Amino acid sequence: MKKEIILKIASIVIGTIMFILLVYFGFRIFGSQASDFQPREVVISNINQNSVTITWVTGAETQGVIEYGTTPTALNFFAPESTKTKNHSVDLTLLSPSTTYYFQIRINDRKYDNGGVPWTFTTKAVERTTTPTVVQTPTPTLVQSSSLTPTPVQRLIVPTESSSSACDETDCLKIKEKLGKGCTTQDYFKCVLKSTLTATPTATLTPTPTP
Repeated sequence: MKKEIILKIASIVIGTIMFILLVYFGFRIFGSQASDFQPREVVISNINQNSVTITWVTGAETQGVIEYGTTPTALNFFAPESTKTKNHSVDLTLLSPSTTYYFQIRINDRKYDNGGVPWTFTTKAVERTTTPTVVQTPTPTLVQSSSLTPTPVQRLIVPTESSSSACDETDCLKIKEKLGKGCTTQDYFKCVLKSTLTATPTATLTPTPTP
């Protein structure tokens, strides 16, 4: 009778010890794996107008998926990793400029965020460059016109009558020979003028009818 009681007590003690050991080692094994899967040192870098790079590290080799979107309650876009690793880096592309995005990291069936809220970043705005407008000033054109050429003023010097008109020569050559000997320079000009007016025919202008 006593022997049966001792066996029962021993089995209870052994079962309790086994249960404690299973709980302890199970916690050490599975608990450590859960902490090793958790993303640490999450860094958002290379933020551009249409892309961004997200990096993090884990204690064990894992393959994560970034779930992101433009509102914290609708993370409808996905960017998975290609292989398992401890040092993770994922590029998000085809983003819109000047837009705020939210994301979380999914590893296996568990989601990780930034203390209960998604991580966030804002893409850069489009840089607007102003092109200077070149105003071309028209270059003045110099118009050469024959009508603008000044016509030299020609003055006809008509010799005046003088007291030396007593020279009765009408030939210019003879007057030229007698200059200072009975004939004056005015007499010579009269002879030349008379010869010129006699030799030059008068042109008659006939009006041309306009069609």
